[in-house]
Amino acid sequence: MKKIIIVLLSTFLFVLLASCNSSNPTPPVNTINIASLTAEEQSILNLFSIPNNQELMIFDFNADGSFRSVEIWVEVYKSGELIDRPAGLVTINDSGNTQNGRLAVIINQNENAYQWTLSIVENGGKASHIGTAEIVIDSGFGRAFGPINDPVIIEDGKEIIIYSSTFQPSGVPHHAYDGQTLQERPELLLEYPYVHLIKAIFSK
Repeated sequence: MKKIIIVLLSTFLFVLLASCNSSNPTPPVNTINIASLTAEEQSILNLFSIPNNQELMIFDFNADGSFRSVEIWVEVYKSGELIDRPAGLVTINDSGNTQNGRLAVIINQNENAYQWTLSIVENGGKASHIGTAEIVIDSGFGRAFGPINDPVIIEDGKEIIIYSSTFQPSGVPHHAYDGQTLQERPELLLEYPYVHLIKAIFSK
């Protein structure tokens, strides 16, 4: 049954990724942002979301023809140290055309196993990758998580944190920083026993 649900979910996300909805304006060139979905699209996405067990996100990006590649990946930190990079993929654009694309992220959590499904659709092509990691996190830990709120400017070779998830024991003050702050001040990762980051980079 679980496999059937995953297949249905993946099919729905592919259709949503590939769709060109006239109600969603094209973002400014050289930016990435959380996708602006119709009310119907968002309601379906919410239907598949399970609090604390499954998250689904879609991002829109628009990069001019000078950018040749897009990379998206997951990083897992323990006490500020990078310990795993369980999922990631790269796409190459040889056409020289503007890249109008979408990224989809599915995060599944089952006990101490985390699974990330990453997909990119651009210029009629699609790439995806699934990765898992075994991470023992105390059930009493609190979590602050979420994607970028505002469009982020794409710069050649500059990493962009598009999603962050930080864990902190109960009773310990939990400061929730946005991706831009964590990008500029990586030493803040030392505050948390565990951190999951999803990053993207666009290169010329």
